[in-house]
Amino acid sequence: MRTISKEKIDEIRNSADIVNIISEVIPLKAQGKNYFGVCPFHDDHNPSMSVSRERQYFKCFVCNKGGNVFDFVKDYDNISFIEAVKRVADKVGIPLDISNYHSEDTRFKKEFEIMDFANKVFHNNLFSSEGLKAKEYLEKRNITEDIIKEFKIGYSLNKKDYLFNVLSKKYDINTLDSLGIITKDGLKGYDTFVDRVMIPLCNLDGNIVGWTGRTIDRTDVAKYINTKETIIYKKGNTLFNYHNAKNYIRDAKSVILVEGNMDAIRIYASGIKNVLALMGTALTKEQIQILKRLRVPVILMLDSDNAGEIATNNVGEALTNNNIEVQVVRLEDAKDPDEYILKHGVESFKKRIDNAINYFDYKLDVLKNDKDLKQTEDLVVYIQNVIKLLSDKDNLTKEITLKKLSDEYNLDYEVLKKEVTFNKEEKPKIIVNPKKENRIINKYNACVNEILFYLMSDPKYLKIYNKRLGYLKNKEERYLINEIEYYIEKYGSINVADFLSYIEFDNSIKDFVNNIVGSAISEELSEKTFLEYIDKVNEILNKDARKKLIEELKYEKDDDKKLEKVNRLTELVKGSVNNGRD
Repeated sequence: MRTISKEKIDEIRNSADIVNIISEVIPLKAQGKNYFGVCPFHDDHNPSMSVSRERQYFKCFVCNKGGNVFDFVKDYDNISFIEAVKRVADKVGIPLDISNYHSEDTRFKKEFEIMDFANKVFHNNLFSSEGLKAKEYLEKRNITEDIIKEFKIGYSLNKKDYLFNVLSKKYDINTLDSLGIITKDGLKGYDTFVDRVMIPLCNLDGNIVGWTGRTIDRTDVAKYINTKETIIYKKGNTLFNYHNAKNYIRDAKSVILVEGNMDAIRIYASGIKNVLALMGTALTKEQIQILKRLRVPVILMLDSDNAGEIATNNVGEALTNNNIEVQVVRLEDAKDPDEYILKHGVESFKKRIDNAINYFDYKLDVLKNDKDLKQTEDLVVYIQNVIKLLSDKDNLTKEITLKKLSDEYNLDYEVLKKEVTFNKEEKPKIIVNPKKENRIINKYNACVNEILFYLMSDPKYLKIYNKRLGYLKNKEERYLINEIEYYIEKYGSINVADFLSYIEFDNSIKDFVNNIVGSAISEELSEKTFLEYIDKVNEILNKDARKKLIEELKYEKDDDKKLEKVNRLTELVKGSVNNGRD
């Protein structure tokens, strides 16, 4: 797997103006040296995103999102880092072919290689004589050979150690066990999946990270078995078919969300490509963020059973609470989308999508369940439930809903209106700036953040730091300085925007760096100011060391060690006095 060279990435970034790139999708207004606009990464009503042309960096002071031009394009378009580099390269006219490049953190290169190899074994099994039964099962479900190849569907043989014997010749048994491919038993291993149709599960970049194994004809075992959670597979961090559907979702301006991966496969194979699957009925906060970044309405099309209805309510609430527009399609005459398409055809299915109702109207319909609205008692209960539902809605929604109720059930509008409290004045919610209100930064952290910002901005400050300070007390700070030193030693220079590309896959410090840079996005570099920060940190570290020594002296019994600590304390006090700080 190849990766794009740092030199090429820097060339592309240096050829792009972050202000121009962001201005293509978000209006920006100049304020002083920087530009400000409404942040697209949260529900922003007042411009809270600052963009620095000088630093080639953006930062939202509400949701804390920040980074260079690649970070913005990656998060705005919900694509991988490599795809973001390609998109920016196209904008600035630099040729870049990424067809042979890998878009994932290379930390898991070996794991992805193993999963890909295992899936090829499964896929080949399906087309062997021993896979005939599985092939026939798929054909009965109208899963054609084209669909099989597109989704890389396979078959695990009815042999408990076939895959183990194949893979263990090439890969370590402990690694195979940790990836959920086999179950280790001493020096031997047994296949996790036996006699099952294998549907590969992929992460957001399309790397195979696990499987759903579907039994063919046995009733004495679980119908479905999924790969356990591993270092590369976290069920709640992805959505089935995302890597295939993401570009179609943007074109369709909506995303269909279903329960099962077989539903997604059926819909996708029918030519409706903007479909994802939950692989269950639960929705995690990570999946919500994936859907939120798509910035399109979600069409919920969960199973038609009672569990599917409950899931529709739960998922719909979670999405609307995160300001995602939700529409609903209920397929009452089929248990799921897979069955509906096979039973009624694709055109009928498309009409159901076109007639999706918004989530609020769906909730109104649910309130009618098990009620005879021709009966006064049931109608009163229904109206009361609708009024409760309106309690947290805006005035316009309340007005329209009450008028519909009045017209539909021949009720006096004014009587209904008296039951609902209208807001006297509706204003957009103002989100408190956490930088000012919520984030408590002590003097040490504030000064260290400034020092680290300087170190990432110009190599000359590293020399001053090593001479005048040379040590910070927190592990995260020291790790970042080691990375900065290595970067400067290797490349001879440093700036924030290029350094961010360099640490793209180092999750341990990427957020830390964004916080540091964001707080200093408008700062002018000054050697005098840098020295002041150094002196302040020296003073704090000196005082901390003195306090520690004084505390230790209270309990020190050894006279020699006591004298040693007294001398050390004297040196610290003398050093502080000589610097004019006591």
